[in-house]
Amino acid sequence: MEERNYVLANGESVEIVFKYNDRIVVLYRGMRLDRPADIIGRLLFPVSSVNTDSADADKLVEEFVSQKEPDHMRRKVIRSGDTVCVKFIENGQKAVYTLTQDEKAVTVRGEYPVEGVVSEKSPIGRALIGMGTNDIVTFFDNDDVIVIQVLSFFLKKTGFYQKMKEQKVAEKTVEQMKKKQKQAEKTKAAAVVARTIKTGDTVCVEFLDTKEKKAFKILPARVEVKGEFAAKPYRPTSYDSKTITDANPDEDTISETSPLAKSLIGKKRGDITSYKVGASKTEVRVIAFFDNDKWLENRKNSAK
Repeated sequence: MEERNYVLANGESVEIVFKYNDRIVVLYRGMRLDRPADIIGRLLFPVSSVNTDSADADKLVEEFVSQKEPDHMRRKVIRSGDTVCVKFIENGQKAVYTLTQDEKAVTVRGEYPVEGVVSEKSPIGRALIGMGTNDIVTFFDNDDVIVIQVLSFFLKKTGFYQKMKEQKVAEKTVEQMKKKQKQAEKTKAAAVVARTIKTGDTVCVEFLDTKEKKAFKILPARVEVKGEFAAKPYRPTSYDSKTITDANPDEDTISETSPLAKSLIGKKRGDITSYKVGASKTEVRVIAFFDNDKWLENRKNSAK
């Protein structure tokens, strides 16, 4: 089995993570570094055969640490400022943390909640720096051994996680509004279905024989009764009653006791009904009805 643990010429420990093409990825001081294989060959020594007598040790180590990494590797490892999605292996809990250098911005201390801001110098911060997607990381926090898996991470400057979170909140809000609107429409539709014409409504009808359309407000009527009394006033001998109403067809109002109103009360929109005046029978269709006078007022205003 190939040895993974090496040391630099100055004695510092380096772990080889993997190799690809002519490059080698190593873990050094908690950072993942992508370096050319020839540089690694001149710098690293197996732990079993350490050689630190090289006169160029300091120069080589400086070159190793300061050499610029390829763009693709910078995008694929966790750095300070990144937002990281992790899963705690022990209990399966998923969490999202943002790594920061600003100790004042840290919100996670002690126990690990589902989201927050952690210091890059904290146990979990040190463990995450230099890691990549799907890496499993083990670290110590006080006396506890914690194992986490990196699910994904995003550069802070892109604000990707924040945008994703805001989008989810916005989608949830829109969904809730749609549900409320649908419920309101159902309630309104149910009310329209259940509602029928009653006294006080304004009703627009079409007379089927002439195709004439008219609108009326159905007004209430009251019955006035007068009695002729004998010696004792509480025992009238006869009655005289008459119906009194304020309805006036010339002002687009009809009495609830009129034949037309009687045929309309209890009907719904679209219903066809008929009424008789003497021997003449007339059929009408209900076009619409309202529980206020706005329709009539708009009609009168448009006629002026």
